[in-house]
Parts: sequence; C-alpha cells; structure tokens
Amino acid sequence: VPTALVIVESPAKAKTIKRYLGADYSVEASVGHIRDIIQPKFVKKDKRYNFETHPENDELQFFGIDIFGQESSTNVWEPWYVVSENSRKTITQLRKALKEVDTLYLATDEDREGEAIAWHLVEVLKPKIPHYRMVFHEITEKAIVAALENTREIDLDLVAAQEARRIMDRISGFGWSSVMRQVIGGGATGGRVQSPTTRRIVERERERIRFVSADYSSVTANVLTRAEVAFMAKLIEINGRKVVSGKNDFDENGELKKGNNVVVLTEKTAGALKDVFTNKTLTVRSIERSPYQKKPKPPFTTSTFQQEVINKLGGSASAAMGIAQSLYQNGFITYHRTDSTALSDQ
Repeated sequence: VPTALVIVESPAKAKTIKRYLGADYSVEASVGHIRDIIQPKFVKKDKRYNFETHPENDELQFFGIDIFGQESSTNVWEPWYVVSENSRKTITQLRKALKEVDTLYLATDEDREGEAIAWHLVEVLKPKIPHYRMVFHEITEKAIVAALENTREIDLDLVAAQEARRIMDRISGFGWSSVMRQVIGGGATGGRVQSPTTRRIVERERERIRFVSADYSSVTANVLTRAEVAFMAKLIEINGRKVVSGKNDFDENGELKKGNNVVVLTEKTAGALKDVFTNKTLTVRSIERSPYQKKPKPPFTTSTFQQEVINKLGGSASAAMGIAQSLYQNGFITYHRTDSTALSDQ
C-alpha cells in the first residue's frame, strides 16, 4: 500500500517515475495547471463579488483581477482564481489519492509554471499531511532518488513571478485585443508576446525595404600540388588592394565602406581572371601556420533545439517542443525548457 503521493504534471511522466519509485509511492498527474484567472463574464456570479464595493473596480470587471482587495485604499492586484472546468475530475482523483497516504511530494517542473502549479495544488487540495517540493532536471532513477532526498519549500518568489506574467497576459491580451478589433476588425488580437514580436517583424521588414543591394563577384580555384594534394585557394588581393568579399565591405546604402582601397570584381572581370588562371601553374611563395582548434557544438538549449528542427527538418517550434517533451517524459533527455548547456552524468 502506498504511503506517499507524488504529483507530477503529465500522465506520461507519472508512468516513467512510477517505475523508479516502487510500491511505496503513488504517482498521479495534475495534467498541467488546475486553476486560472476567472473569466470576466463570471465575475458577478462569483461568491467573492461584493455588489457594494466591486462595481467600481474596473480591473476586476474587465480582467478578473482585484486591484483593491477589501479596502479601496489598498493596492493588492489579486487575481481571482477558479478551478478549470477540465481539472475538476483530476482534483477529485487527487483528493482521493491524498486520503490514502501520509506524505505528499509536489514534483511539478522546476520553472515558474511548475512552481505555480505546485502552489495551486496546495491551495486547492489543502493537505493536512506533510508536503514537500520535489524537483529534478532529468527523469532517471538517480535523479528521482536524489530529488526525494533533497526536498525544499515552494519558492513563493517564483510563484509571484508566474502570477505577474499571467496578470500581464490577461491585461495586455484582453486590453489590446479589444482595441485591435475596433481598429482592424475581424478576429485581430494582441498580447504580451505577440504584439512586441509583431512590431519587431515590422521593423525588420522596413529595414529590408530600405536596404540597397550591391553586386560583386569572387574567384576561387581548386589547386592540385605536384604531390597530388588538393586544396582550395581564394583570390583576396590584387596589386595590394583587397578584393571585396562580403557584406562587411558595404554599408546599408550599397556603398563601399573603404572606397578606393578595395577592388570590386564584376562578373565579367571574374570570368576573365578565371580564363587567365585555368590550367596555369601557380607558385606558393609563403606558408603561415597557426594553431587551429575545432570544438564540438554545445548541447542544445531550448532555442537552439527549435532552430535545428526548423532549419534542418522543416518542422515548427511547437513540433520541436512536442518532441522534446516526449523525450524528457520518457527519460531520454534532461529538462527541455532551459538555457543551460550542462550535461547529465547519466
């Protein structure tokens, strides 16, 4: 009979972790967030609503966020949380499992979302037994056992960071979307991330439109030594003047940065040089040696993994994260939402 309950975020992860913990532990999933900020249309139907004081609270009416609390002189910015409709069955199952154990471990992801989920679980389940925050970066037996031995309290600063992010999402999303539908029409929306991103895309597009292209050519040669060793040579200088070789030689107006100190090869000139040097004997006048070291690329971070999937496999960012989530839940990779390049010792 299990004596401890471990709550993780996803059912797939729960199955993997259960294999490592054995019969003394029951592992259940919250299936993501269990609560969210109330929808504005339900505010007046909520039992917390006070018809004497709350009608003057515009933020509560429009966003589901109480900025005043019980007294209008305070400034609390308290979201009204409600249990998500899809989570009601899950909460019933978790409460039932909680009654059969004497210890609770909150093993949601160690990021601000996971920390918030752990806090919401405590707020909703109200456990009367000891409960601990259990965190790990990889789903291996060693990592899970270590996490059980090194539990901590819920990080309320991280919870507050997630709450601030959610409040910004609600205010910016609802506020800007309303304005955009009035100005643009249709189903136009705005948000904390998409609106600044759209602006950046527009700015980059304007830069592209302003950009003036410049034409230039280059000359390279496949050279074979008398010992039949092949190497590639590139024309970089003519009579002491550098041959233009890339965008660093031009400004945004398509003008040369160094004026007469460089040579711009046209397609015709480059073709003529090719005809002159083809099948001719070249002389190596000097050789300069310098140490060269090529290191392997670092392990993936979230962004570099997404870039590789998009650039090399033609997938999307969401598809990349779906793949990574599956690999993580099955114990093949470390936690995939990270900027760290640290490798697991397993």
